[in-house]
Amino acid sequence: MSEFVNYDDARKNRILEAALVEFADRGYRKASTNTIVREAKVSKGLLFHYYTNKKELYILLYQIALETITKELYEGVNFADRDVLNRLSASTVQKIDSYGRHPLFVKLFENHVFVEDEEILERTKQFSIQYAKESYDKLFSNIDYFLFSDRININHALDVVRWTIDRISSDWLKKHNFQYKTEHFSELKDEINVYLDLFRMSYYK
Repeated sequence: MSEFVNYDDARKNRILEAALVEFADRGYRKASTNTIVREAKVSKGLLFHYYTNKKELYILLYQIALETITKELYEGVNFADRDVLNRLSASTVQKIDSYGRHPLFVKLFENHVFVEDEEILERTKQFSIQYAKESYDKLFSNIDYFLFSDRININHALDVVRWTIDRISSDWLKKHNFQYKTEHFSELKDEINVYLDLFRMSYYK
């Protein structure tokens, strides 16, 4: 199934699909716009009419990948459950499932570690920060504060939870050489849930 079914222009869809395959397989530096236009069955002039240059096309695809994974993250979360730790556990599982559904996005993320262009790195970093903030803001909204012990500063506690999950995810990526292999997802999920259980014992009544 196309990753870009929400785009109205069929030619744009074909370009994005071909570009995603090319960037995922070859990385940014080695990716060929000649291959992209050939596979998309469009002219190079049309490619650059829509997306200006190779760099802008890559950055757009990276943003689409992040946005898709972030939006799908919420699908497995019951927001009627106001226990923030339950939400975080559910969102972790959902995020892992989403990676499994989008292998080309995963390959794009894996190859991103080899990008050397400073502008690309800075702009994609800002997207990562933006979507991470949006996801935590949503997951931490309308939670049941009465679950927390009276002796706990809730805002500080939530910061610690967020920092811990971010650090676990970062360390997991480094351990596995920035490869999002499905056989390692259960390890990530289990480790995050260990810490969420610890937070329950430490922070909740």
